[in-house]
Amino acid sequence: MLSRVASAAVLAAAAFMTTPQAEAAATPPVIRYAGLGSCLQADGGRHPCGPLKIWLSNGRVVALPGARRTVAADEYTVAGVIAVSQDGAQAAYFAGKDGVLTIWNAATGRAREVPTVAWPDDLRMDALTLSPGGRFLSLRGVNASEREVDRVADTTTGKVFTLPRGYQTWDFSPDGTRMMAGDNRTAVLYATGTWSVKLRRSVYMRGDLGPDGVTVAAPKWTKTGGSVKNVVLTRNLATAKKTSIPIRLRAGETALTTRWDKAGHLDVLTRSDRHVNGDLRRTHTWYRVNRATHQLRRLDSFVIPSSVGGYVLAE
Repeated sequence: MLSRVASAAVLAAAAFMTTPQAEAAATPPVIRYAGLGSCLQADGGRHPCGPLKIWLSNGRVVALPGARRTVAADEYTVAGVIAVSQDGAQAAYFAGKDGVLTIWNAATGRAREVPTVAWPDDLRMDALTLSPGGRFLSLRGVNASEREVDRVADTTTGKVFTLPRGYQTWDFSPDGTRMMAGDNRTAVLYATGTWSVKLRRSVYMRGDLGPDGVTVAAPKWTKTGGSVKNVVLTRNLATAKKTSIPIRLRAGETALTTRWDKAGHLDVLTRSDRHVNGDLRRTHTWYRVNRATHQLRRLDSFVIPSSVGGYVLAE
């Protein structure tokens, strides 16, 4: 699920085995995060400024000067105007000139416009969620009656599906054929395109939807005395079967979210913070979880400096 990541003050224990990503140069670049720069103010502080930008795994930074930057003239909500797909392959944003939806592809560096989907003038936008493959985009906002509305646009056909009142889009499966949504009491799995309900559960666990279309995963930590235990929980929404996978993180490293790929690999994203000469350095790392041995293999690691005014991760 795409959203702004908030830091958590968690102290993790113990070191673990990692393997460097030897094949990184041979793989197509992906989007690590999107956000804004920041400019100095007269009082010495900083405020977000400049065009939206995309930071890639190959080190490139791509500016999007034509992207709509803010929800309102005096408001700064990056998550409301840009989304990065869970696999980091695409980003979705709206053109500032005509409000047309644009999908930017990391592998080609090219963008495609979707003329049939435009900025919803009847909503005050809160968040976007882009499916892997970039076909479906959830647009969540508040209407004039202060009621939350969540619509899912098909970027291929232009058709729009509106979720039942009170429901939010949570996640898409890696192949984009299933979408998980719900409210505070219910989880619902939809078949994308037809939007028929495949599964409805009153008891659920939010998390990332796996390739089978029914299993979700999410990180969890518990603290006992001075030690912290980190695990990745999985739950089959059809059978209610749960599993718990222990993972060992470095001290100060916090597990933020998980993701599946089409092959069924399970990854976890972490964050650790440190201050260097008064500058906050936020280090994010993707690890692949070996569900048999519980070992972690590092896939990618990057630092987001405080000069980035706000950011949206690929998650």
